Amino acid sequence: MYSKLLNVGVFVLPLLVCTAEAAVFKTPFNTNSTTLKKISDAAVAEKAGLEIGVALYFQTNPLGGDNEVVACKINEDGSIGEHRKHRTGGKGGAAPVATSDNDGKIARLQLASTNDALFSQHSVIVNGNYLFTVNAGSNSITMFKVDTKDYLKLTRVGKPITSHGDLPVSLAYSPKLNTLCVANSGKRDGVACYDVDDEKGLSCTDTEPLKRKIGTVKDGPAGTVSDMFFTDDQKNLVVITKGNSVTKDASIIDVYKTYPDEKRKVCVEGVRSTIKEAPLLFGAVQVSPTMIFATDGSFGVARLTFDPKTRKITLPTEEKQEIDFQSATGWIAKNKKYDTVYVTDGKMNRVIEFNAPSGEKTQDQAFLSGQAGNLDIAIGGDFLYTLSPSNLALGSNTSMIQVMQITGKNKFHDVGAYVFDKADNITASAHGMAISCRTRTIKRKETRSLLNYFF
Repeated sequence: MYSKLLNVGVFVLPLLVCTAEAAVFKTPFNTNSTTLKKISDAAVAEKAGLEIGVALYFQTNPLGGDNEVVACKINEDGSIGEHRKHRTGGKGGAAPVATSDNDGKIARLQLASTNDALFSQHSVIVNGNYLFTVNAGSNSITMFKVDTKDYLKLTRVGKPITSHGDLPVSLAYSPKLNTLCVANSGKRDGVACYDVDDEKGLSCTDTEPLKRKIGTVKDGPAGTVSDMFFTDDQKNLVVITKGNSVTKDASIIDVYKTYPDEKRKVCVEGVRSTIKEAPLLFGAVQVSPTMIFATDGSFGVARLTFDPKTRKITLPTEEKQEIDFQSATGWIAKNKKYDTVYVTDGKMNRVIEFNAPSGEKTQDQAFLSGQAGNLDIAIGGDFLYTLSPSNLALGSNTSMIQVMQITGKNKFHDVGAYVFDKADNITASAHGMAISCRTRTIKRKETRSLLNYFF
């Protein structure tokens, strides 16, 4: 376990409604400034510009409390500078977790004590100037519009709308279809889809909501929805559900065809594939028209083969990539610039990079903060961000957003973390993360790198 981070500065905000002032950005403890400056100078020499996102978002998701979206500013050096909170109008929640008695039999269900409350990816998503989030504790979805002149300003559109099921955990939006879909992972499970309107908000397009059934046994975290996304061509909606590594149940992937010219844009009948070779499939990204990279909590990363004609998905045995010492591999993000993917572990404070075409592991980099692990991960230009909530069970009582700078393939390093104070009330159940896709290109001669900023 690493020591406490070194505090090097505080970013203070003007007085605003729902504005937080307690958080600070900190560089890694015991960092050698000379070494980091050399890395930074090398990055300056390699590239003429620095690509940077504008804002990062996640949800507080307090169990049974009023849910909020936290909007965080991304500075011109890639660091996080301030944040504001916006109430969703819904409640936070968590997936139930199976507990066993002394004989190994399931005794009862309780809320998760880990720092992954929903066992899913994409509980918060951003596309253009739309932001959507689930409210797992009130079975609803909230839509916001992002102010493109002030990315920390969110305006709620309409009222939160029912998810039509229990425990909504994952979202997917198609701009081509102008359709949002939500996956419910509770007793009333299934996928519902909605039209998106600038003024009115969300309206369900399904005459029979949740006809897209998932239908697995929910003994948590096994058997719950992991992730959902539209394929790059937006011709399919992909829903991933975990199996169970103990009972040898296969993971399930359902693929639903889309219809751009019809009122109901997403078919209610899907093509189901069972992936026995990967019992705990979690987050996924499409890296080519016929390949999907997915994480699996039991071994590492799976390179899934997708057939666009049949909509079947398979996992050849040779396409399983094991991660040494992995504990809870789950969240994944794609970097189009370098054709790489990055994965995190809920119980290990590190990021691992893979070459997207080959699946080869190219770098393993730990954060120096001493956190218990990381949940969601997102790429914003030349920077990588992870959400790392507090985890009382593992002795870490501080929530933070951790940052790495990417200077090339097999070239990324820890540059610090935005650490939330107790007054910010970012608890262990915080979840989901998304970055505005509008990146800025900053000329090197006009700005300091994040590392030089502090030294």
